[in-house]
Amino acid sequence: MTKKALFAISSLGLGHATRTLPIIKKYLEKGFKIDIVSFGNALNYLKNDLKENVNFYEFEDYPALERGDGISYYYFLIQDTLKTHSLIKKEQDFIESLQEKNNYDFIFSDGRYGSYSKKTKCYILSHQLSFDIPKFFGFSQKFMDNYNKKVFQKFDMLFIPDYEDKKDNLAGKLSHPDRIGEVNHCYIGILSSFFDAEKKQSDEIDFLVTVSGYLTERKDFFISEIKNNLKKMPGKKVFILGNTKEFKEEKHGEDLQIYSFLSGEKRNEIFLKSKNIVSRAGYTTIMDLIELDKKAILYPTPNQTEQEYLAEYLSKKDIFLVGKDASDIKNLANFKQTKNIFKTKTKDALEKILKIINL
Repeated sequence: MTKKALFAISSLGLGHATRTLPIIKKYLEKGFKIDIVSFGNALNYLKNDLKENVNFYEFEDYPALERGDGISYYYFLIQDTLKTHSLIKKEQDFIESLQEKNNYDFIFSDGRYGSYSKKTKCYILSHQLSFDIPKFFGFSQKFMDNYNKKVFQKFDMLFIPDYEDKKDNLAGKLSHPDRIGEVNHCYIGILSSFFDAEKKQSDEIDFLVTVSGYLTERKDFFISEIKNNLKKMPGKKVFILGNTKEFKEEKHGEDLQIYSFLSGEKRNEIFLKSKNIVSRAGYTTIMDLIELDKKAILYPTPNQTEQEYLAEYLSKKDIFLVGKDASDIKNLANFKQTKNIFKTKTKDALEKILKIINL
């Protein structure tokens, strides 16, 4: 009898989709029938990559929690947090209905807190076990960490895509909270869709700019600023914009290529050919850079406290540069990157997951 699995994947950034792809593909290889719940850009990306091999369900995702500026930022934060709580309840009902209908052998969630059922084994993937709360709401840190803990306890296992070592890791305090022992968990190391790419690297592309975050308010301005600064620098540049609604490719002269998005072999090829990466500080992008051992400058999305923390944390270790201004890209030329700290890669993480979800 064919085994079945449901993957519920957050659409708050393409990273949840790209990092879960290797897991999905492993279970497809094992002969599982796979269903996927997602939304927006992530859903489009997964459909493009997996095509008819899986069945898709669309379900609304949580709102972005870092909208607005000044006092409006805190207004939206409260409003969107309440909406998220409501959506999690609706999501849980939806997942239960799918479980009742399809009788999955397991459910795997990446960033969707309501995607579990008491009627089957359920697993969740998250590196953000503790939130980096804005200073104005610092008083709520313990409450939010406790809320997170209670959510994770609803799952049979929490997979943490980071290294267990409290010193040599990628997410610092976000993935190593004090009370982690109260949750059934496993540190698996990094997860990247580049794990099976041919590692024949070259420096044909001098700068690759990749922008795949879910906050669009400042995206066009950020891209414009980076583009204007790169025009002053010699070499070939490629932009991947993370817009998955429609594939577009533009060529501007001999040294500038722009893609709306890339997936599969073409995405692998472009990354492997790139000497320097310019990116937001999304956690999945960070794992991709570690998998490929690439030099990069990270620009945290303004007001996104997780990215601001990650960029600062990793820059202090000299793993990546952190950019404050578009002109900081020039500093990549003289950046002495700390390399080879992390020996285990995605292959090892997949082995750990397959050993635990051994059906």
